[in-house]
Amino acid sequence: MKTSTKIILVLFALTAIATVVLFPNLSSAFKFENAKLSVNFSPLGYVTLALFILATSFALVLYFKFLKTLSLNKVLFFSTLPFTLMYGFSLYSLAYLTNLDNAFANSVKTILNISTENQYNSILWAVLLTIFYILLLFIVYFIVTKPIYKMEKLLERLGDGKIREKKFRLGGGKQFSHIGHSLLKINNQFSKTEDGQAVHLPKVISKFVDSEDAAKLQSGQMVSRFTYLSLCYITDFGEKSLQGSYDILKLYINIVEPLIKRFNGLAADNCSFGSLGVFFRAEDALDFSHAVCRALRIKAKRYGLKINRFVAVSEQKTHYSINKKGKLIINDENITTLKNIIDFSTQVQCCLIFTNTILDNLPASYLLKYRYIGTLFNQNLNLFESLEVYGRHKRMLLDKQKQPFEKGVMFFGQGHKERAKLIFENLLQENPNDKAAFLYLNQCKN
Repeated sequence: MKTSTKIILVLFALTAIATVVLFPNLSSAFKFENAKLSVNFSPLGYVTLALFILATSFALVLYFKFLKTLSLNKVLFFSTLPFTLMYGFSLYSLAYLTNLDNAFANSVKTILNISTENQYNSILWAVLLTIFYILLLFIVYFIVTKPIYKMEKLLERLGDGKIREKKFRLGGGKQFSHIGHSLLKINNQFSKTEDGQAVHLPKVISKFVDSEDAAKLQSGQMVSRFTYLSLCYITDFGEKSLQGSYDILKLYINIVEPLIKRFNGLAADNCSFGSLGVFFRAEDALDFSHAVCRALRIKAKRYGLKINRFVAVSEQKTHYSINKKGKLIINDENITTLKNIIDFSTQVQCCLIFTNTILDNLPASYLLKYRYIGTLFNQNLNLFESLEVYGRHKRMLLDKQKQPFEKGVMFFGQGHKERAKLIFENLLQENPNDKAAFLYLNQCKN
């Protein structure tokens, strides 16, 4: 027992004994007459009241010190025990009050409007006491379990990487102090590789990757699984300048990469061609692609930037690892297909193109306007253009022409260039700004 606790215990004993001895002076100061309370303290009554307050204060300090030495299950019991005893005593007193016949009891019955003939009010007071007791229990449980909430938040941060703190203060009793110390030890040890360097695993890894692959990534190994890749490529069609290159770099850093993280993706650190996001759900990859196209269009319009943006989305078996800085490293082979789709996009001037594998893995409830745009050369990949990235008028016009356009593309792929030529000529008469139809028309003439 600490010295401070011993001192408080001695002070409590002295004040409590004195309060008990002098208590008649305190009780005689309170009188009930005709349902009215009158208070008249004598000098000894004031002394006794002061001793009572001191004894109560020392008792509360000792009580809280006692609770801090207990485990959580015992804290829950002993923290609610006084209120439970008080609640039980109050109910018993309320039920037995009608049988008493003295000045104090009669004054209380008059105040509470309780009589032998009127038992209904007794029930109402019992219900009120029960509600008040439940409210007190809620407050006690909220205070006692607050360290658990802090521990939950701390564990969430530990799941994202090392925390730069020398001590974790959870509050609560001795048990939570031990837990905080253990978490501090985990913080210093769990995220280290064999060479002692910390490895930061992004939060999305624990959300979508199983524990076995997460352990491999944490140890620096490469894993393989099917993921959804979205490659964003921005070009400057204005005058080539150092400022233009700098503006594009800022777009990658300030718009593209934050959006990748927002849509549960990881940005590949070793992609030198545009900005590559790795996603674990097809809808996340497509949602990001739509969002980045719109954001780049708004940014370019606001600051007068002359840029073209192209986004390619595909599902691939991806080989990737996490470096010591917590950055995603992806195999270069996975980028090749996406670069070919970007090359195709630049030819047909389509902002967002995705493969049929993306379409196959979208939820049935996913709303999307798109059209078949062709097949990637030398690969068995059907490509589709998303119409969601365009303005309302252009989107409605392209969607209206979807069926004849797709017939023209299929005729072109089958070698029926004359039939395809007639379709694209008719389409361009109605919509001269359809660059994809214009490209296919030129190829039909060659």
